[in-house]
Amino acid sequence: MTASRRLTQGVIVVNPARGPGRIEFRADDPSLAPYAGLAVSGELCRGLRLVELIDAELAAVDRVAAVKQRRRGLSPGGVTVAIAEAQLTGAECFDDIEDLRADRAGAELRAVSATPSASTARQLAYRFKLTHIRAIERAVARCGNELDVRLGRDAGLDVTFDLDATESKVYGRKKRGTGRTRQGHLAYNSYVVTWAQRGRGLTSELKGGNQARIKAAESDRMIGRAERLLAAGHGRVTVRGDSGFYAVELMMSLRKRGMRFTFSATRTSLMWSKLAEIPENAFKDAIDMRGAQVAEIPFTPEGWKHERLRLIVRRVPVTAAELLAGSPKARRRKTIAPEQLQMVLDGQLDSTYAYSFIVTDIPAEELSAVEVEHFHRQRAQIEERFKDLKLGQALRHLPSGKLAANRLWLCCALLALNITAWVCDISPAAGASGNAPEDTPLRRHAKTLRRILFCVPGRIVRTARRIIVRLPEGFPHYELFNATYHAALTLRGP
Repeated sequence: MTASRRLTQGVIVVNPARGPGRIEFRADDPSLAPYAGLAVSGELCRGLRLVELIDAELAAVDRVAAVKQRRRGLSPGGVTVAIAEAQLTGAECFDDIEDLRADRAGAELRAVSATPSASTARQLAYRFKLTHIRAIERAVARCGNELDVRLGRDAGLDVTFDLDATESKVYGRKKRGTGRTRQGHLAYNSYVVTWAQRGRGLTSELKGGNQARIKAAESDRMIGRAERLLAAGHGRVTVRGDSGFYAVELMMSLRKRGMRFTFSATRTSLMWSKLAEIPENAFKDAIDMRGAQVAEIPFTPEGWKHERLRLIVRRVPVTAAELLAGSPKARRRKTIAPEQLQMVLDGQLDSTYAYSFIVTDIPAEELSAVEVEHFHRQRAQIEERFKDLKLGQALRHLPSGKLAANRLWLCCALLALNITAWVCDISPAAGASGNAPEDTPLRRHAKTLRRILFCVPGRIVRTARRIIVRLPEGFPHYELFNATYHAALTLRGP
C-alpha cells in the first residue's frame, strides 16, 4: 500500500495531503447508464402511448407527403419523442443526440429505445411540414387530456390562455426564416400559447426576428387551435396577452369565440388622457405588490362594437434617484407620463408614478379592478415557461439552417416542457415550488428536474426476470425519484 493510502476496517482512506495518486479511467462498463432517470419519463410516455398517438395523428394527415415512406426503422413519432428525450437531458443541437444514443445500457428504460443518430434525426427533421407539426400538437394534447382524466381532474373548469413570444438569436450564416431585430442581430421569434392552469404549451408559431408583432388574425388562429386542443366540455376561456397583442380586431374575434380577455394596452396619448380622468381617491392598493395602486375607468376603443370595456390602471411609485441611476433607454421611463418624466429629470419632482394599462371585458360583478389586475399580472407564468424552454430545454437557439427542422425543434422543446409538467402533475413532491400562488401550477424548473430525475446515473442489473437500477449510494433524492417512477407506473392503461 502506498504512503498516500491506508486500510481502515476494510475501507481505503485517501490521505488528503497526497491525494489519490494516479487515476486510471476506463469506459468498459456495459451495465452503467448515465441517463437512468429517463425511466421515469419513459414509463410515463409509454403509459400515455405518446409515440403511438403521434404516429396515428401523422398517418391521418392527407394531401402532404409523409415524413417516411418506408415502415422499417424508427417511426416519425419515435423520432419526435427521441429528440424531446435528448432535450430533457440537455441536448442543445442535433449533434447532442449522440450522447443519449451512446447510453446503450439505459436504452430499454427510455420511451424510445432506438435513439436515432444525429444525421438521421437531422435529415428526417427536414421532412416535417407545418401540417405535421399541427398533428404532433394534437397528439400531445390528447396525452395531456388523458392524463387529466386519469388524475380525476374536472374538465369543466375555466381555462386561461397566455399568449406571448420569445426571441432566439442565431449565429453564423443566415438561416431560413430568420430576420434582423431592432438591435440588428439575426433571430427567430417563437410565439406560444400556454395553458396557465396546467403549465403546458399547446401550440406555437416560428417567425423571423423582424416580426416582433404578429397580425391579429394570426393571433386569433393560434388561439383557435389552442381551444380545439382542449378536452370536450372545457370551461370558459380567458385570454391574456401583453401590449404586443393588443388589437381591437383580436378582441372582436375573441368575442365571437365567446372568450374573455385581458390585454396590456399600449401607452398612447389616448391612454394618458384617460388617466387624467381618474380621480385621485379612486386608487386602491394592489394585491401582493407593495406600493402599487389600482383604479379603473370605462373605455371604448375605436372599432369596438359591443358594451363598454374596462380600462384598469396600475401605478407604482418611482423616485428620481431610481430613474437617474438607470439607463436613459430603460423601459421604466416609457411607463411614466412624458410631462412627469421631464419634471423629474429637471429636478422639479422627487418622485412620480409609473403606469400600466389593462383593457378587459371581465364584468365588474365577477372581479373587481384590483382582482383583474392581479389576475392579469399572473400571465408572467408564461415567462417562467420560456425560462424553462431556454435554460431547461433547448430553445436558447434553433440549430438548423432549415426552417422545417427548426419548427420541429421548437415543437419538441414544447413536448419536453410538457413532459416535465406531466411529471410534476403525477408527483406533487417533484412539483414542489415553495410559496406559489394558488392558481399557479406547482412545478420545479426543468434544470432542477434534470438534476434530480432525468440525468441520474444507474447500473442496470438483471436478475430473476427483474430489472434493478442501482442508483448512487447516498443519492439525496432517492425517495422522490422512486415515488415519481411508481406514480408513472400506476398510470399505465389496461
